[in-house]
Amino acid sequence: MMNRMNVFIIIFITMLSTTNELSVQAAEPTGTISVVSFDGLGHMDAERYMDKGVMRNLQKFQQEAAYATDFVTVTPSLTAPSHAAMATGAGPAKTGIVSNQFHSSGEKVKDDQSGFSQTLGVTPIWKEARDQGKVTATVAFPDSNPDNASAATYAVYSGGTLADSELHDLSFSPIEDERAEQLSSGSMDVEEAVISLDIKNSPSLQLYVLRTDEHEPKFYLSMNQKEIGEEIFVEDWVAAALDVPSLDSAGFYMKLKKNPDNNEELQLFQGTVMGGLYRGPGKFAEDIDERFGFYPAADELTAFTNGDITREEYEQAGERFTDWVTDVSLYIKEQYRPDLLFYYYPVVDNELHEYLLREPAQPGYVTANILEKEMYVSWAFSQADQAIGRIWNNMNSEDHLFIVSDHGLEPIHTRLSPNKELEKAGLLVKDQNGVIDQTKTKAYAEASGTIAHVYVNLKGREKKGIVEPEEFDRVRNEIVSVFTGRTVFSSLIQDPEETAHPILRWLTGSSDIAYSYPGILLLSDRKKGQVSPYEKVWVAGTEEYDEIHNENSGDVFLTAAPGYLMGKDAKIAVEPTQEMGSHGGDPERPRLRPILFAAGPKIPPGEITDRISMTDIAPSLYKLLDLQAPDFVDGKAIWQRESIYK
Repeated sequence: MMNRMNVFIIIFITMLSTTNELSVQAAEPTGTISVVSFDGLGHMDAERYMDKGVMRNLQKFQQEAAYATDFVTVTPSLTAPSHAAMATGAGPAKTGIVSNQFHSSGEKVKDDQSGFSQTLGVTPIWKEARDQGKVTATVAFPDSNPDNASAATYAVYSGGTLADSELHDLSFSPIEDERAEQLSSGSMDVEEAVISLDIKNSPSLQLYVLRTDEHEPKFYLSMNQKEIGEEIFVEDWVAAALDVPSLDSAGFYMKLKKNPDNNEELQLFQGTVMGGLYRGPGKFAEDIDERFGFYPAADELTAFTNGDITREEYEQAGERFTDWVTDVSLYIKEQYRPDLLFYYYPVVDNELHEYLLREPAQPGYVTANILEKEMYVSWAFSQADQAIGRIWNNMNSEDHLFIVSDHGLEPIHTRLSPNKELEKAGLLVKDQNGVIDQTKTKAYAEASGTIAHVYVNLKGREKKGIVEPEEFDRVRNEIVSVFTGRTVFSSLIQDPEETAHPILRWLTGSSDIAYSYPGILLLSDRKKGQVSPYEKVWVAGTEEYDEIHNENSGDVFLTAAPGYLMGKDAKIAVEPTQEMGSHGGDPERPRLRPILFAAGPKIPPGEITDRISMTDIAPSLYKLLDLQAPDFVDGKAIWQRESIYK
């Protein structure tokens, strides 16, 4: 009897050990709190597309949810800082994520860091909750790189771009080997085209396309020249998985296409090659890779812009990524039952940056162009809405769901170059090849969206710094004077509907961007005005800047006025923009306001009229999880306040 009992105990313990090896799950089935971020989906645009009937799922969700009508993000209103604040409850002064791109102290001039790859200065809630015994997960969420110190229990994250997309012309040559024998038994010719791909940090990869010489040729694709491979069809997408040892997944999509200029010729579109990181206990990585394959590219914008793919193919690539994120996230929610799950969609932000054409001041503001761009943008909002519908339908009675965004976007008509202004002032110096001369440059601007951090090349702080400490205040004051009171001539402030042009390029030279200027006679008859494109110029020591200042921040902080974009490598100080939408400036501006919808058993529905900050999201999640919020949290739990509803 005792022996049988011992055997039972051993078997039971083994079963527990095996189950624990496979996954870690929430201790009790109390439901999952899902935080789903739609990059760039601003409050005004959400209202716009709900009214237009494009976002019916969001509209239905709003009827059952709490929704904020006075919700603001942090300064700067950029993706990385906003998501860092969302995840931690702390602002940029504590997270250290002061921009999407910023300069790190101790590096050389122009050496920048990505705000998406840095370890946060304070702990994100998915790590803090994990340390307090909860199971957490992140999928494609900004600032959630599992290779950093603050990873969730389960994490799915981009491993970066391994190769850019390319359209390859196929040149076929006859072959006579075992493959030809297998395909034709000697009765017909077989031809081969070879494509070489350069993969980042990996050996070059060859693709072999075989074509049979028939009335209706057949095509085969392989990565091994000794194998026939799988049959592929013209105009069908094919997934190609790669083995890259440093990554948990890698691969790309491709399509055999007819050359639009000559249907007798064939081309192969090779999409962006992406790596993926799948991290978690047990066999999590293998499970995700087996079920969902490699981490796909979020979009194929460059290929579409270059004419390598059609708009339909571009949308197929975007839909593929949106569906993949939804599939993976909902699977993790059901299979691994995390207490807290964060995931992210970039589709709206991608389209608005490229196609937000809504104001007469913007280049290309003509009816046909406006309607085309509106179709593009509407597609993105419909994609977001379809994802919201799937997510909402997956909710059970114990789940909580937050639908949020990081910011909205504003239409852009003009690009500024703060570095060109610094160069004109003699503070930034380039050599004869146009490269910044670090031995002579006193200041450099790191721009992102509609803001820029300007760094003094301070000796002892920066690598190869040249500005002596006793000269610091003088140089910083020079920088401030460059941008304070800086004005640009414009008649737009008089009647943009009539003039319909960007800030006049004829002051700086001709443009290869197609748009119409108002005539000189018209300008001479109009009252002319001065616009200040640099809306705010802050320095450390001022109350506003100290609230967001960190060691990663610039010595001077610039924000652009509405309609203006900062370009760090622009060759002209002021020029028409090619990017139609952007963000980063004053988060109080209505178009930059994000969205917040939340529902669940502990969240009463209705309109929240209290001021809500991006830093209030994390403390609200701590309360729902019944966890102690860390001392560094700046925000306050939303539903612990009195009278927040209308």
